[in-house]
Amino acid sequence: MTSPTRTVIHSATVITADAADRVLADASIVIEGEVIVELHEGGRPDPLAGEVSIDAAGGIVMPGLIDAHSHLPMTLYRGLADDRDLQSFLGRLLPLEAATLDEEAVAIGARLAMAEMLRAGATTALDMYWYPKTTAAVAVEAGLRLATGPLFIGGTGPDHRSFTERTETFATSGPHAWTMIHGTYTMTVDELRTAGELARQAGTRIHLHASENEAEVDQVVGATGLRPIALLDQVGLLGPDVVLAHAVVLTDDEVDLLGRTGTRIAHCPLSNLKLASGICRVSDLLAAGATVGLGTDGPSSSNDLDMFAAMRFAGLVAKVAQHDASALSAHEVLKMATIGGARALGMDQMTGSIEVGKAADLLRLDPSSPSLAPSFDAVSSVVYAASRADVVDVWVAGRRVVADRVALTVDVESAIADVRRLAATFR
Repeated sequence: MTSPTRTVIHSATVITADAADRVLADASIVIEGEVIVELHEGGRPDPLAGEVSIDAAGGIVMPGLIDAHSHLPMTLYRGLADDRDLQSFLGRLLPLEAATLDEEAVAIGARLAMAEMLRAGATTALDMYWYPKTTAAVAVEAGLRLATGPLFIGGTGPDHRSFTERTETFATSGPHAWTMIHGTYTMTVDELRTAGELARQAGTRIHLHASENEAEVDQVVGATGLRPIALLDQVGLLGPDVVLAHAVVLTDDEVDLLGRTGTRIAHCPLSNLKLASGICRVSDLLAAGATVGLGTDGPSSSNDLDMFAAMRFAGLVAKVAQHDASALSAHEVLKMATIGGARALGMDQMTGSIEVGKAADLLRLDPSSPSLAPSFDAVSSVVYAASRADVVDVWVAGRRVVADRVALTVDVESAIADVRRLAATFR
């Protein structure tokens, strides 16, 4: 048996995102196989024969970014439903999906999305979309760490499957790590309860949309007499194994309930702003004890998969919403995009921070970027000044998937051509 490849990234400013929130100067990270095996500050270990040595030249190395809510194959529909609110957006998108989607289309859309994500430093995504096995297969090829699972929605979805068909095939199509339940406004109370019971029986984690805008809340109250969070509580769909996307429209009592139940939140500032849905009460949720990660949402509603933009907007809109420049600090934002996202996904023992024993999910930023000079606080530099254009190298589980800004696992030119060819048939 051959020894695992040894890679040493040295002379780096390492943002660990660990429990002590350490930033290490002149540091080295030693990777063997998939795992970080050594972490040194103030120098590097003696070189060994055959190791791969990467000089970070003082630049920032940080945990790979974790996208806690995405619809990756929606790259196919980027720009086709802009300048609309959520309900109008869905009214345009869902019929278009029903008319154009199949497994091949999903694979084409997902492949381009993963090229975009990896080159922007995202190493993990929680994805909700039709034909999830197809997206999962593309992720294996691309080297993206993907969390996904079968999707439940009321009526017949764009994949032309009924709710009954979904329930009947759920057990035999497994095992699953995740169950995707679309949301309170697209499913009846009985459908929510049934999907939740199937997920609990199978021992999966659960992901769903909730309280995205006022119109959704009004619709759910009109149909059930309950606000979305109360409805989810009633049917047993809150808790530490549940990730709610958006959670924008919340009362004080709902914030407290989400904190008490340990329910995870995926904050999606880019789509929330573009769809005029509102601003999530992130600081209040964190104060209540909730775990909050960051998501990009779909690339037809955000309209990209840029976690650096999501970080910056998360921090800025929180300050404006609270009229407090100290609200949601850069360090809090960065941890939402890394270890917070990992905790939301139940992956924090594996990824989300740079620590010995964890998977080598990393990105390296360009030390010569004008945007990153000077850097008095590396974390502030990342959140307020860096962009995805500054990402030079990316590793997932020790595998280098981006090198010198070139994707190694996805043929980007071919992925773009395939999406353009397919998208031309939508007009």
